[in-house]
Amino acid sequence: MGMIPWYVYALLAAIFGTFFEISRKKALLKVHAMNFEAVRTLVIALLCIFLIPFIKLNISINTLLLTYLSSLIGTIGILWMARALRHKEISLIYPLSCIKPAFVAILAYFFLSESIGIKQIVGIGIILVSTYLLESDHHFSDFTKPLKNIISSKYNLYFVIAILIFSATTILDKYIVSNYLDISTYFFLSWIFIAINFNIVHLVEFGFKDTSACFKKVHYLPLLVGFFGFFANFFGLKALSMAYASLVPPILMLSTLFIVFFGGRFFHEKYIWFRVAISAVMLIGVYLIIM
Repeated sequence: MGMIPWYVYALLAAIFGTFFEISRKKALLKVHAMNFEAVRTLVIALLCIFLIPFIKLNISINTLLLTYLSSLIGTIGILWMARALRHKEISLIYPLSCIKPAFVAILAYFFLSESIGIKQIVGIGIILVSTYLLESDHHFSDFTKPLKNIISSKYNLYFVIAILIFSATTILDKYIVSNYLDISTYFFLSWIFIAINFNIVHLVEFGFKDTSACFKKVHYLPLLVGFFGFFANFFGLKALSMAYASLVPPILMLSTLFIVFFGGRFFHEKYIWFRVAISAVMLIGVYLIIM
């Protein structure tokens, strides 16, 4: 696998990510976000068993604590994003994920000493303007409408905060796999921790019956979403371990167009072509960021 370029892993992550988000949205329409994510992360943790022959557990307490910190932050991001996806149209809210490369580029500049130039600044500007147009919801005459849309909906705020959280965990992921752990060990520990975090909270709040009820309501979807999520995250982490932290998320963002178009059509949402066009403009901004 070492001979494969990083961007191939990133593209594979984008493909699996597309299937992951659409099937995840389908499941979230039927069950509570905490309920589904507890089961879904448990499926990923079980799939991590196949990584056991490749992991190395002779690690320090400090590295283990840093890994758990990353998983804890990621747990919060996963839950907030799931809540946002459950209540908002996927073709409207998912393009907002394109702001992640902007966040990552800025965080990488401050914490990883990666450079940021004029093209990156222009790219960030394009993404911000596109976000404004997306949230205008065809009300171009009201300048304050996009800001009202974001502020008035807690689910929009959940999604944006989740993207900011994932930007921070991207920096942490890059730092840990570059200095302390190989990706198999880090991936294994991270998802074991995330599954533990979700299922402890879920069992305390709802009990075991809700876990079994999730399978009754959505049948095979936790397994399917867990499968797609496993490979999307693993390939994404593999790409991240091979390239700058600011380069990988933009490639992953290619899935946005597919999620907006196919997800929008699958769930019979409005203004799909407008949202696809805005997403395409956002990707131009993303492209400038990686230049």
